[in-house]
Amino acid sequence: MALGTAKISDPVGLHLRAASAIVKLAKRFPCDIRISYDGLQTNAKSILGLASLVARHGETLEIHAEGEQDEAALAALVALIEVGLAEDSRS
Repeated sequence: MALGTAKISDPVGLHLRAASAIVKLAKRFPCDIRISYDGLQTNAKSILGLASLVARHGETLEIHAEGEQDEAALAALVALIEVGLAEDSRS
């Protein structure tokens, strides 16, 4: 099991476009990935679940990955959430 946190870099927060990018990346990994925020938890492969977290810019998400490639999934998601989402918002 891999556990970690990531601070949301997208200036708009965890909206549908950001959630879509997270889901697209999470689906590349065969492990179970859950994301928690403010007492709520959802499947990282569910766009509506992620969007329903309503997390804002600068807030911290908890990421729990378990199974095959869980460490790689965690590292990739942390990089996307902390850096990649901000870069995507500039394009």
